[in-house]
Amino acid sequence: MRRSIVLFAAGLLLAGCGGAEQAAAPSPSAPAPVAGISWMDGFCGSLIDFAKIGDFTMPDFEQEDVASARKVMDEAFGVFAPGFDNAVTGLRKLGQAPSAEADAARKSIVEALTPIRDEVLAAKAALDATPKDDKRAVAAAAASFRQIGTHINDMPDPFQQLETNVSLKTLAAQAPNCKKLPS
Repeated sequence: MRRSIVLFAAGLLLAGCGGAEQAAAPSPSAPAPVAGISWMDGFCGSLIDFAKIGDFTMPDFEQEDVASARKVMDEAFGVFAPGFDNAVTGLRKLGQAPSAEADAARKSIVEALTPIRDEVLAAKAALDATPKDDKRAVAAAAASFRQIGTHINDMPDPFQQLETNVSLKTLAAQAPNCKKLPS
């Protein structure tokens, strides 16, 4: 599961705002409108915490050691909860998109991430509401986390439009927050 989530998140972000194709600067004779660049900067900025999911590696732990398992689950949810929540919340708050394609990309990502975000937040809240030494709560959180990983891996690529749309790639190449995402 660990490898699947890391590979998924890394692949998702590489396809979205990073990547070698987007590193090429657009023609100086055709700069993108400032409002479009600003919007794309907000778009990528919403995904910065989500990108951290790709860097997360689930530490090994002894399943019978409740304290160790709880620490690992708290750490995992500490990365996944803000990653998904900030992505969904930030993308929803973006103003008017610079194009129909940009708006469609945002909507498709929000639709793909929202149910998983809701699962992550519910599982984290359930774990947070229990005593630190509750073995059943830790086991339930681990089961939820495995289910979340399955949903992430089964999710269609929400960044497909960013891979294929030249105008969105051009905006991403000029937006500072897009440069902060893994390439």
